[in-house]
Amino acid sequence: MGHWYTGPAGVAAVLRVALPLMISTGTFSLVLFIDRTLLLWYDGSAMSASMAAGNLFWSLLCLPFGIASMTGAFVAQYVGTGQRQRIGRLLWQAVWFTAGTIPLFVLFAILAPWMFRVTAQPESLIPMESLYLRILLVGAVGSVLETALSGFFSGTEQTQTIMWCSIATAILNVILDVALVFGIGPFPEMGIVGAGIASAISFWFKALLFVLLIWQQADESVYGFVRGRVLDVPLLRRLLYFGLPAGLQFVVEAGGFTLIVLQIGSLGELPLRATTMAINFNMIAFIPLVGLSVAASVLVGRHLTESGPELAQRVVRSALVVALIYSAAWAGLYLFAPDTLLSLYRMADLGDDSQQSLQLARGLLGFVAMYVLFDAIQLILAGALRGAGDTWFVLLGTTVCSAAALTIGHVFEPPSEALRWWWWMITAWIWMLAVAMMLRFLQGRWRTIDMIDRREVYI
Repeated sequence: MGHWYTGPAGVAAVLRVALPLMISTGTFSLVLFIDRTLLLWYDGSAMSASMAAGNLFWSLLCLPFGIASMTGAFVAQYVGTGQRQRIGRLLWQAVWFTAGTIPLFVLFAILAPWMFRVTAQPESLIPMESLYLRILLVGAVGSVLETALSGFFSGTEQTQTIMWCSIATAILNVILDVALVFGIGPFPEMGIVGAGIASAISFWFKALLFVLLIWQQADESVYGFVRGRVLDVPLLRRLLYFGLPAGLQFVVEAGGFTLIVLQIGSLGELPLRATTMAINFNMIAFIPLVGLSVAASVLVGRHLTESGPELAQRVVRSALVVALIYSAAWAGLYLFAPDTLLSLYRMADLGDDSQQSLQLARGLLGFVAMYVLFDAIQLILAGALRGAGDTWFVLLGTTVCSAAALTIGHVFEPPSEALRWWWWMITAWIWMLAVAMMLRFLQGRWRTIDMIDRREVYI
């Protein structure tokens, strides 16, 4: 097939690491899609509330999530430099950090109704949104913990372990969703409350799976998990230094998207419902690419420290090939088969607004088709830059692009056609992100960043 496919940084090598991660993150997107679709079948208002609250939950989670997610890049660089004995202590710093997030999530739960009111959500949805958010926050610490621990498996390229754990978690989540939303067998009918409980249980279930697997499989003489159970302030500070901009980048990106969705929600329930439908299908395409981005991050980190930037650059090229082919297939579906995709929602009772919301969602899928390829580009390049340690630029680029999109959106919002206007802002925002990440990657600063301190000696 040629060197581009079979080489150590070719498409086959990338797929070996990335495919299980894409399946893993794909199961998450599928569960999210099923969750919202079940709520739509249960009650259209419940789905709208889950969309707004779910997006806000991610915005509140993504700072600690982003910091914890850097464990994979650190582990990969330790593997590349032959310093596996440092990995156990690194993961323990991530555990101590995760424990420190508990008061933050408690505060968010207390402020939930206020956060929805300040963003001008429909008053009828605020009780459901607040309750759903509070239940999700019960599982937030578990989500951060499983993200940190998964870095051990992604950084050591044991991505099939992550895949199987994700599949098991997804199956549990779907079973609990069906049982708790509609009330099957001994379970009561709980609607949106049941959906939130199912998600919170699943977050903790996956974290416990990773704990058990690391406890059973990791070799103490190689990784030093037992002797690493100390608070190592310099190492924790280093994790925070590179992880903080990664987390803040997720905050800015998710926060900007959430603000736009909340702005659409202020237009009324019908625009929000149509947006939710379109974004649900966007998430199915987008979230597996997060797995590919993680693979690009860990492979860039390993090759950069093991053999230099040339192979790292080939990894990125191979990951982009995979991402663009995958995204082009989805763009084709959005453009040429929108009615087939949206037919799933015809099974739900959406009341008198059914056809109008479906027609609006059909038009919004055209916007998704316009930006899905650019989304793939920015995801892969941002992942590669994070793997090399260039996390502060990723934060800066995301902040500038997000601020530009939100400022232009608010200043020039037309009195009519506001829904289409904000979708144009989403599209332009993603285009800007792709250009910013591409220019930074081509500039090459990422080649010379020293993310791990090779002078440290752990006893």
